[in-house]
Amino acid sequence: MLGFVLDHKWRTVFISSEQAAALGEFDSTDLSAMLGASQIVTTLDHRQPLEIPLEARLRWWDAIGPAMRHDVPPEDPDFETVFGAMAAAARELTPRPPDWAIVIERDLQEDQARRMAWHVRVTDVYLRIVEPSGGHVGTVHLNRPMLGDVLSARLSRGHAPTYERMLRLREPARRQAAILFADIEASGDLSRRLSSRAYFELIRSLTDLVDAAVVEHGGLIGKHAGDGASALFVVDALDSESAMARGAIEAARMIRAGASDLLDVPGEVLVNVGVHWGTTLTIGQISTLGRLEVTALGDQMNEAARIEEVAVKGQILASKDLLERLSPQDASALELDPAHMRFTSLGALGAENKALRDAGSIAIAEI
Repeated sequence: MLGFVLDHKWRTVFISSEQAAALGEFDSTDLSAMLGASQIVTTLDHRQPLEIPLEARLRWWDAIGPAMRHDVPPEDPDFETVFGAMAAAARELTPRPPDWAIVIERDLQEDQARRMAWHVRVTDVYLRIVEPSGGHVGTVHLNRPMLGDVLSARLSRGHAPTYERMLRLREPARRQAAILFADIEASGDLSRRLSSRAYFELIRSLTDLVDAAVVEHGGLIGKHAGDGASALFVVDALDSESAMARGAIEAARMIRAGASDLLDVPGEVLVNVGVHWGTTLTIGQISTLGRLEVTALGDQMNEAARIEEVAVKGQILASKDLLERLSPQDASALELDPAHMRFTSLGALGAENKALRDAGSIAIAEI
């Protein structure tokens, strides 16, 4: 939940972890820069890429200012600290006893200096906390975007732990990950045999299958391009190299098994999968006006795509680099024995010129 807790003088005493994440680089244990509710709005300007328009500021001030002025009069020794830069304006306000709940709807717009023109509407809810005797204890300030019921329902279909993992990767950095690429075998022939509507439904079902397999096994969904897809299984503080390598293989097997049921005729759809290991990937979040995703750049992404390209007839091809990261326990669970597997070079499988150039010497095995 996005929000703050304010004491009886409207000073910030707690900020939720979600709110701290939304504010960016902010130490939620040090609230000295956000002492008063009146300073929350001004502080946001310096910590977020959002510029709060004057109209939104005035709406907030008209609703909250008189309530703050009631609880913290000018003779209060903390008046200047609580109101900060707005102290002079606060002296001119007419105090008004606060309602137990104050709801404010505001439009926020992206900083025009960044040449963005989209708008976000948020709702601020202030709930007054009182003792059984009626004494004012503090205020809870909750903040939520107004996405609309339909859009909120669509977003809620998502997997919360996956969103949280994406949040941890918002800053690009050098990271390790298992890489998965998947593609329909002979998709051109399928698209010609099926109606456009039927082929669309097939691709939508495949997208659901791939995403479910990736999320179930701890991965992050990558790009979907037509009948192809990619995913990353990123090593972080919570997961080992072996766990991510195993997750990629299990997801690949789930995709291959589920593909046969995507059309009425069993086995009519085959999905080829390539899995590889990236040791020097730059991985981070991309967030634009219409997209939120985690992506990776590095030579090993190209190599993984080439491994998938040489797979045929529903094969799963895995690189030696990935398989040798499996612990004995994870390898046994997958019924694999990397120590005694025979590998072959990608070039020996008849790779085309582009695949030979990018990854011809990579050792791979069918799993």
